Amino acid sequence: MIKKLGIPREVKKDEGRVALIPQHITQFTGLADIFVETQAGLGSGFTDKNYEDAGAKIVNTAQELYEISEIICKVKEPQPQELELLNSSHVLFGYLHLSSNISLTKALLDKKLTAIATEMIMNGKEYPLLIPMSKIAGKLAVQKGMQFLEYSAKGKGVLLSAISEEKNSKVTIIGCGEVGRASIHKSIQIGASVTAIDVNENTLEDLKNQYGENISTFVNGTEEAANAVRLADLVIGAVLLPGRKPPIVISEEDINKMEKGSVIIDVAIDQGGCVEGVKPNTHSEPFEIRNGVIVSAIANLPGAVPRTSSIELSTNLQKYVGNLLIENWFDEYKNNKSLNPSLQIHNGLLLSEEVADSLSLTLSKLV
Repeated sequence: MIKKLGIPREVKKDEGRVALIPQHITQFTGLADIFVETQAGLGSGFTDKNYEDAGAKIVNTAQELYEISEIICKVKEPQPQELELLNSSHVLFGYLHLSSNISLTKALLDKKLTAIATEMIMNGKEYPLLIPMSKIAGKLAVQKGMQFLEYSAKGKGVLLSAISEEKNSKVTIIGCGEVGRASIHKSIQIGASVTAIDVNENTLEDLKNQYGENISTFVNGTEEAANAVRLADLVIGAVLLPGRKPPIVISEEDINKMEKGSVIIDVAIDQGGCVEGVKPNTHSEPFEIRNGVIVSAIANLPGAVPRTSSIELSTNLQKYVGNLLIENWFDEYKNNKSLNPSLQIHNGLLLSEEVADSLSLTLSKLV
């Protein structure tokens, strides 16, 4: 039986990504009827004609797309106007980050649909759909930090790039997973004085072996780590616990002890943030100023470069869309160890232990 796959235009503020690009949908013709909302790819540089040439049908409204589609393949979590269009027959497939959003989680449970969080799909111990966006976010965190340090943004007016060895600006990165490593690499490339902080001593040792004298490392929770945060020009919070809310690693006290015009970028905001009291920002209103310190927590950071991000996302996402188009797709997701963690909601049941723990909700199990 032919499935109906819908790709809506993203409506989250300042979001220009699209879940699947034209060249990656051609493989699904014959397996699915593919519907694309008009201008869904425009922010990423793909026209309606590009999609039509690839075999998709263009629909004029989101309402029409949701009415005719069984599978909703999107980038970001549903916004309020999209929730109204979802129903129990839908399979929602996208980055959901439910552990930081109890209202969305309850709304999806009430809808009795199936919600698959693509960020939780696994390949061994890795998260293949989280990694490419994390690498982009890590690089963008440094790029944004450089902008916010400029005088015109009320930053302290320092250049991260090296001018003389004695005057390198200081970058401190907390959390050394994919985001952190991308930030570390870019910061060292431009000549900043870099400090990495993590809870895992083996991770820090690996970084020291890789970068040598170009990096300082401290275990999180130590006095040295706290000082590295408070003395930094730019701090990047890159803490990630897949599927769960991250711990607070930058406190209000830390912020109050930083120099005026310093910058904090909280990349963990999609999962709830790792800065005390942080609130989500947008690309058009990218930060707030707290006690003279610029704090930025843009919830869709890779959306700043939608073409690059969409190509990377679609390249990886296409490998898993096919699993939704087979006859017994639900059994595949339920029984496959790689796919099972992403199956978070089904028929009013919360199936994710991470989300249940983070939001203090009841965990259910499929029989």
